[in-house]
Amino acid sequence: MPFVGRGVEETVSPEQHTHRWPFELPGSKLRYTAPLLLALVAACNGQIGGPGGGDEPESTQAPPEDVLASAFCQTPQPGPAPLRRLSNYEYSNTLKDLFSGVPGVASTIDTVVATFPNEAESLGFRNNASFLTVGSLVAQKFLDAAEQIAAVAAHASGLVSCDPAALGELECARDFIRTFGAKAYRRPLTEAEVQSYEERFTAGSDGYTFEDGIEWVVFSMLQSPNVLYRVELGEASTGDVTEPTPYEMASRLSYLIWQSQPDAELTRAAAADELGTPEQVEAQVRRMLADPRADRLLEYFDQWLDTDMLSGMRRDPAVYPDLSPGLPALLQEETRAFVKDLLANPSGSFGDLVAANYSFVNGALAQHYGVGGVSGDDFVKVDMPGRSGVLTQGMMLTRDKATRTSIVRRGLKVRTDLLCEFVPAPPNDVKLDLEGLGEGLSQRERLELHRTEPSCAACHALMDPIGVVFESFDAVGRLRTTDEGGRPVATSSDIASTRDADGPVADAAELGQRLAQSEEARACYVLQNFRFFYGRDKTDADRCSMAELSVAFKESGYSLSELVVALTQTDAFRYRPVIAPEKP
Repeated sequence: MPFVGRGVEETVSPEQHTHRWPFELPGSKLRYTAPLLLALVAACNGQIGGPGGGDEPESTQAPPEDVLASAFCQTPQPGPAPLRRLSNYEYSNTLKDLFSGVPGVASTIDTVVATFPNEAESLGFRNNASFLTVGSLVAQKFLDAAEQIAAVAAHASGLVSCDPAALGELECARDFIRTFGAKAYRRPLTEAEVQSYEERFTAGSDGYTFEDGIEWVVFSMLQSPNVLYRVELGEASTGDVTEPTPYEMASRLSYLIWQSQPDAELTRAAAADELGTPEQVEAQVRRMLADPRADRLLEYFDQWLDTDMLSGMRRDPAVYPDLSPGLPALLQEETRAFVKDLLANPSGSFGDLVAANYSFVNGALAQHYGVGGVSGDDFVKVDMPGRSGVLTQGMMLTRDKATRTSIVRRGLKVRTDLLCEFVPAPPNDVKLDLEGLGEGLSQRERLELHRTEPSCAACHALMDPIGVVFESFDAVGRLRTTDEGGRPVATSSDIASTRDADGPVADAAELGQRLAQSEEARACYVLQNFRFFYGRDKTDADRCSMAELSVAFKESGYSLSELVVALTQTDAFRYRPVIAPEKP
């Protein structure tokens, strides 16, 4: 049955590579230059970076309330606002919403986007503005997509609302350019832009049909930087900071929550200049969270928890016989149903996310887990004693091997993505598997032997003690009492080198409870939200925004949905730095 993780083959710096770690990935080629090796050794000797991968130690960080009261935060401090190209996911959503109701276009979009190159991954996410560049291959894919989508859309019913025979072809085309163009550009077109597209229509329809002219217009628009990028210039300002224009704010809101373009209500609010105050923005956010398109927030969880990798998993049928080919999709849907339930309830908290002793299953997944009383295709909430929220769902399985669990990878996932700590990758000359080490020993015992090697001990001491607590779950997510070799599993451990979660733990459930109360884990969750929803990592200039998020998260009882609201109230979201004119 198909199940293995995504490989790593790239040259990156330690700052970039805190999410994918190649231990036990045969053939991985993670290369570091010689000057970095001393830094890696230092990191593995206890100098572990906290949230942000290299921040000042927790003991020297001011409480967020004090940060907000500082002189620095008395004026808006938005941090950088890079130009953001649409990610593949945002592009797909945007075009589907743009052509909503036009037959045949959605399937064409799915087909063309499936051919796009995968985006580069940074800090665990694929939407970082610095990495969404457009090389020759990406440019060609956008051109091909525009050509195929325009050909289908222009000749389908429902795209053009006016009647060219009654209104006149040029006048109808002009009406289409203004209305469709405003949706595509996410703002009204200028007269110069309208004139330019009229010329394209005339050139495309001359000697041909009205629909051919419309195809030329759509083809051209879909390649415009105004469509492919989230272009922001901000309001005119004589200072260093300004606000996004109303239409830019509408796009900020829609792409944060819906991962797509603004709807008619956001556009109306922008036109009426009703997105300028925190209260107006919050009202729109709460409306948008109640919309079915808010399910697209699950993209964040898919990427953060790696459930987007489940489709590529492989399991040896000799070790795991009779697995359903549909198991990866079921495991992903389990996490999605679980998270969706938390987001729908204002009291759904970070504690529930990592420590809940329930989950969501349908009949097929219930049978796989050995849970009785569930049938049918719908996912329903069930008690799952011994489990611990997302920690014991599919996110861990993406790290396992074809024939067994991986203590190392499981521990690494928690250390890097739930605590935001930095664990260096091993040097190239280190053996990346445990085969042949300690004949007849369990994986836990072999790793204990492995840690007697001085060059291995420091880094493995960060990962292995966390990973062993999950050994009561096999590599397909089922509870077990013996490992793949029939040896009893032992899950008790002692966690160290965290800011506030150290100490003995009995199992995954106790670790989940520890993380649920950990300020380090909560701060990491805030940082991961910042990285994904703002499309960049935090900088020193963002300390006011990070403090705002931390305070709001705490005051909400660590509510997941209220943190989404808080993301739209920070300096980083409500303001932008003024773009300095280029020197001649």
